[in-house]
Amino acid sequence: MDKIISKKKLQIEETVYLCCPQKHILFYCYYAGYVFNIKKLIFCKNFTNLDHENISIILQQNKIDEFINFKFKKKNKKIYIMLSDGYFGYLECKEKLKELRKIGYEVSIITLEEWFKYNDLNHYSFNRLIINKKNTLKKIYGVSFKTKLKYYFPLIQSIYNAIVNIKISLPFLIKPRVVYVGRASPYETYETLDVLLKMEVISKHMHKKILNDLNQNNQKRLFQLINDNEFQNLNFIFQYFILNVIIRFFIISHLNQFKNFYHKSNKLFNFELLKTNIYKRIFHIDLGPKPGNSFISDRTIFLERFFRNKYLRFNLFDEETNYNEGDNFKNRLIKIEKFLSILQENRNFNSSYDELKEWLIKIVNDFE
Repeated sequence: MDKIISKKKLQIEETVYLCCPQKHILFYCYYAGYVFNIKKLIFCKNFTNLDHENISIILQQNKIDEFINFKFKKKNKKIYIMLSDGYFGYLECKEKLKELRKIGYEVSIITLEEWFKYNDLNHYSFNRLIINKKNTLKKIYGVSFKTKLKYYFPLIQSIYNAIVNIKISLPFLIKPRVVYVGRASPYETYETLDVLLKMEVISKHMHKKILNDLNQNNQKRLFQLINDNEFQNLNFIFQYFILNVIIRFFIISHLNQFKNFYHKSNKLFNFELLKTNIYKRIFHIDLGPKPGNSFISDRTIFLERFFRNKYLRFNLFDEETNYNEGDNFKNRLIKIEKFLSILQENRNFNSSYDELKEWLIKIVNDFE
């Protein structure tokens, strides 16, 4: 397989301003303290507090329009934008990014892959970064005491969440389970495909075709999408994203049949199993990010923080491989399809927790 050519590594400043919706502050705190080596993060609800020279700003993608329209007097600012949807997100906002540069800002984007060209922008990839064992973020300004408490003393929030949801949390406190937290249920899978249809990424014909095959559990035909002319005409990021959604659907659908497996769907009640250090008996699985092949994602940061050595990474797509070159993607899909066949051969749904965990570790290690 063709390997990725090493690119420059991000070295962000120790003091950084943050512009995002309040509900996402904690998300960025974890990236700041465990990936970016930031020591001081200053949340700014009001853009007036950003009118300074020589500052660095993490700007959430949905805040770009507001940032452009604000009449800053001082333009000497470095802007960093994490594209959570990778190149997918870039396609949505590339004209706005051009406008930011025309105004005079230094713009950098951070993605979950290294396969695409981002014209005239500083491009950094999470593929070149690591998750730190220790937190570097010592000071957070402009946020509530509750947010600081959640970040610096997660045990308190964990206990509170467990008590509020005691009927649901108690089994996880006393009985071990293998757990997956993330979007992979039938409802969420269909919802994602509906969004792609509304965005006109896929046609009605392809949408119907994929849904029919999912409903019929026709795994073979879904993996043959890679040979479909209409599918091949999609931008590669959509091919990669759609097949990632399908792969997750099949993995979690099968595992859901095991009595000692639990899938926490994002659409379910507010019951936290990921950003907590109270559930000592559960063992997580991690399927990586859908829009790229970086080891780093928000889920993995939480797992490294709270469940180090107590989770299993399904390394579906190798971090060092450019899947947008040659037959790398097609060859990897062949290997993943074989892996799914091995996974689905095990129908001992009454397996004990230890049996399920050890079997998963074995087949994942054999796959790699």
